[in-house]
Amino acid sequence: MALRLARPRQTIPHSPEALAVKEWARDTFVVPAGISAGQPLTIHPFQLDFLTAYLEQAEGSPRYRSLIFSLPRKTGKSTFMGLLLLARSLKDSPIYRPMFKAVSVAPTARFAKFVPQAAIDLMTAVDREDEIAFRHAPNPGKLEIGKASCQLLSGDSKSGHGDDVDLAILDEAGLFPRRQDEIFDATFNALAARDGSQILTGTRLDGPKFAELIEAPDPRTYVQLHAADKDADPGNPKQWEKATPGGFKIKSKAFIRDAFDKAVAQGTLEDFKTSHLNLPGNPARELLVSYDTLRNCYDPKAEPEPGEACFLGLDLGGSQSMTAACAVYESGLVRAIGAFPGEGMTLHERGERDRVGNVYTQCEAEGSLFTTPGRITDLDAFLPEVVRMIGPHPVVNVSCDRYRRDELLNALGRAKLDWQPVFRGQGPRDGDADVRATRKLFLSGTLRMQRSRLIEAGIAEADVRVHATGAVQLVKSSLLSRIDVAQAIVLAASALYRERDAVTPEYEVQVI
Repeated sequence: MALRLARPRQTIPHSPEALAVKEWARDTFVVPAGISAGQPLTIHPFQLDFLTAYLEQAEGSPRYRSLIFSLPRKTGKSTFMGLLLLARSLKDSPIYRPMFKAVSVAPTARFAKFVPQAAIDLMTAVDREDEIAFRHAPNPGKLEIGKASCQLLSGDSKSGHGDDVDLAILDEAGLFPRRQDEIFDATFNALAARDGSQILTGTRLDGPKFAELIEAPDPRTYVQLHAADKDADPGNPKQWEKATPGGFKIKSKAFIRDAFDKAVAQGTLEDFKTSHLNLPGNPARELLVSYDTLRNCYDPKAEPEPGEACFLGLDLGGSQSMTAACAVYESGLVRAIGAFPGEGMTLHERGERDRVGNVYTQCEAEGSLFTTPGRITDLDAFLPEVVRMIGPHPVVNVSCDRYRRDELLNALGRAKLDWQPVFRGQGPRDGDADVRATRKLFLSGTLRMQRSRLIEAGIAEADVRVHATGAVQLVKSSLLSRIDVAQAIVLAASALYRERDAVTPEYEVQVI
């Protein structure tokens, strides 16, 4: 029967072999870095659970052919896996296996080095670095421990198909996309000649194959999952405890609380839930704002103050996309309007094509979406509707992307509008500040609006991609998504934020 752990607890008696490894690790190694650096290395009870399952035999073969070790980040996974490599490779270990051969596979070459590097760090901390070596060729590298070895492979490598290994480690298995599913079978098949085991580690994230193995394991698969409940409050400390193996001895409760507070303030709860609660998701993609946050901005009586200025965001579309405008007034009121080209397709047909059902016709009924003549949105027809939406209010800033720049300037001239557009990029360099500013205004409750299906649809289709540098960028949630309205809101809201955040100069006049 497959075993699944939802919280750190002992499920099977710890085997003598596992307890012997615990004593050997404590007497042989020290913690290589961090606040406990230099202290004897401790194998925690939840790690002993896994080690016992890994070492268990049935009829002379591993009891569990595949083992899944899924837990939040920064809970000692790489160090534990590195120790397991050493325990199989060093002659003084109680579970030493002569000529041990392993492979460490990850979605990228960088990730593939995490476990081997942890083994190197353990050996270096006790002055045994001369017993371990890392060879950079063939790329991404090979770890050698005496006569034992661990070959590194990245997820796009095909060289693992013909290998024979005692242990195959798939690190960060939740990051493997569907197109790399063959890696799971290739490493499993590599176990045949040596009667080995396959270990899949990492946070759940959104890897489809990893999720399938966790949710529906076969009888020869052991699943040790440390995670919060999917529908629970991410701010509940009981859920933090449930997701944190080791009883906060590896990662403190205070750190998790600080990470949660930071995520709430910055609108990055998706990253918190995947990294610290081990919930399914993609930390590289987040919502611009949650529906609850958007709903909190609704005010059925919201109207602009008489004569107040507004900031305008424009996103001009082509033949397939929407052209959108958003006005954000100084008081925080938000209004939006959009248009599609009318040639060749009705709004109902566009809704079917974009897989949003009758949303476009609903927006047309509420007066926030219309069509213009031509194959692309006619700006001469669109701009008067924007002026009508704004009302008798001065426009102090117009922000838009660079697409159809010259056409916009010509249309403004024909409409006798003296707006001076500021053209901003939408990549992570320029868009990062705009997205963060918009989130701050939403989260602080500054923005308010009457309910708009157009705005709801635009935000629902918009994700925020988090790049490796930490910069964020507004992106489509799917190939068919229309995020023009969300982009217009971001441009307008960020202009308001910059205006509010600007330092007012102070002048000192000295009378002589």
